[in-house]
Amino acid sequence: MNLKKSKYLFYSKRLVGEKQWVYLLFSGRSAKNIMVSKEVYEKVLNNEIESLSVSTKELFIENKILVEQMEDEYAEVNRENRNLLNNINRGDLYISIQPTAVCQLACDYCGQAHSKKFLNDKHIDAIVNRVSEKLSSVEFDSLQIGWFGGEPLCALKNMLNLNKQLKAIAYSHNIQYGGQLTTNGYALSPALYLRMKNEFNMRKIEITLDGSKEFHNQRRFKSNGEGSFDRIFQNIISIVSSPAYDFKVCPISIRCNVDERNVNGVMPLLKLLVDHQLQNKVNFYTAPVVSWSNNGAGSKSGQSLLGLYSTEFIAFMIEYGFNVAVLPKRSAPYRCIGTDEHAEMYDAEGYIFDCSETSYSDYYAEQGYILGNVMYEHNIDNKGSKIRAVPEKLLNGEIVECRNCKFYPLCGGMCPLALIEGTPRCPSFIYNIEDRMFLDYIERNRRHK
Repeated sequence: MNLKKSKYLFYSKRLVGEKQWVYLLFSGRSAKNIMVSKEVYEKVLNNEIESLSVSTKELFIENKILVEQMEDEYAEVNRENRNLLNNINRGDLYISIQPTAVCQLACDYCGQAHSKKFLNDKHIDAIVNRVSEKLSSVEFDSLQIGWFGGEPLCALKNMLNLNKQLKAIAYSHNIQYGGQLTTNGYALSPALYLRMKNEFNMRKIEITLDGSKEFHNQRRFKSNGEGSFDRIFQNIISIVSSPAYDFKVCPISIRCNVDERNVNGVMPLLKLLVDHQLQNKVNFYTAPVVSWSNNGAGSKSGQSLLGLYSTEFIAFMIEYGFNVAVLPKRSAPYRCIGTDEHAEMYDAEGYIFDCSETSYSDYYAEQGYILGNVMYEHNIDNKGSKIRAVPEKLLNGEIVECRNCKFYPLCGGMCPLALIEGTPRCPSFIYNIEDRMFLDYIERNRRHK
């Protein structure tokens, strides 16, 4: 068999201590990070494939470090991706609900137009009927509700009404019921957490903190300009300290949105979490700020800074026992509401969308992203918007940026909306994959000690 090294192969060598070198090969095809000898590392690097031992070749073929000489790897990756998509468990009906357009905060990078709009009883009845019809038309294993906003907890009464009815429908179909909450955390108390966990069957609550107090308050403030950090952080401490908190059943996940303005605030926040012994009680991750509703937020320089700085963040999280994803996994085209033929999102006026970023936006309304309204069943575009076509465009090679990218097997193109808009949201690991390979080696060694 004539072999070549994969074009999706990454290399890293690092000095450990004063004399020991570590040599690593990471396959984007299999997402396997393998430590090798200096001799093997250099032979692969220099294309001296035939001089490798039979057992080494077999290991590298199995992990797609080496592939057949004539293989079209991009075509093979897409063949694998198609199989991955076809074999995904589609037993969950996912519905995202935005019960209000109200929010206590006026974050400077938010793309939504906030207003005093709430789902009324007629909207709620229509949503319940539409979900019930979906559950009757296709056999599902569960109904999963994503509560989003605005700030959903500003419409708690509406949430309770909807939750009671949707939960009853799910149980009438003898399927599981659950969901997750995306909240700014400003109104989330231990008592509300308990209701979310027990009454709403929530399995994750996500709260945003954009760095330490100094950085967070410069961008995530109330409409009167008052900072929000102290109250949100105290709410988190109160919840995780309460008997109601269950990290295994319904963990709190802290999301930190990062650009060049607050990248230096991430490490102080991580240290603050450690100071309060929260590193094994919450999940934490960073995400780049991006343009939302064509508002110009975020930048390429901010995204690259996050990528470069994340080496330090990950190293710190490993050292202090956070649950952290170091290396990416093999990924098929990204799945979201828009690429799921049954999933939908409803805003506070009953309008239907297939992307959580396209509601409460005149820009996206003009672009044709409103699919209809739950009040008018006869006028709903059941084919979905152009987001639905993105996975097939990726598999057909129509999206050039991904076709020529070395990281494609590891990210699957990420956000479909961004690909449509020609502004791919590349993951942070493209900026520090070699660092992550070494950190993965460190993390594995620590686990095995």
